[in-house]
Amino acid sequence: MRGRWWVMVALLASVHRLPAQDTLGSRITNAGVLRANGATDSVFISRTRLVDTVDIGDFASAMLARIGAPPFDDSLAFRVRCDGRLIRISGRLMDFPPDSRAELGPIFSFIDSTSVFVAQISMPQQDSGIMRFRLDRVSVRGFTIPDLLLLAAVSQYSQRYPGMMQADGRAFDVGIPREAKVSLITNGIVLTMPPKP
Repeated sequence: MRGRWWVMVALLASVHRLPAQDTLGSRITNAGVLRANGATDSVFISRTRLVDTVDIGDFASAMLARIGAPPFDDSLAFRVRCDGRLIRISGRLMDFPPDSRAELGPIFSFIDSTSVFVAQISMPQQDSGIMRFRLDRVSVRGFTIPDLLLLAAVSQYSQRYPGMMQADGRAFDVGIPREAKVSLITNGIVLTMPPKP
């Protein structure tokens, strides 16, 4: 069970200043989990802020932790970027743990482990109590993995995480207050709550 959360990577907030980023994007880190959770709690739970902005790498870190990811290795090389419309997670296939590479056999079995992958994720729903993240495609060395192979690799996760994953394993749902709104921006995500009545 320990390595299974990694598939979400191959699949998959007054305003804080976003951490400095390089052209490759933000890292997935343990500290990012704390920063993202602090922001979401301040907007959605304690409501000490009406708006907060989370670095997209921090937010990805928190979402992975939410589904049971163990603490991240400081050497983890995955990078997360956002252009305000799509989230992209990139890295090398060899950076996945061995047990995850085995589980994702339909993708990994015939590809050089030094190859760079990019997972492209959209957010088709951003309100009405749901943040929905959808794995639109995965490419390796610029070539898109066919849906047949991708679905074979990820569909099993809908059974393991029935409360969060949709039937095909490509969409990940996160509950938020019904009145909350979220929106993607360049390398970040904005969380918003209306003023209390």
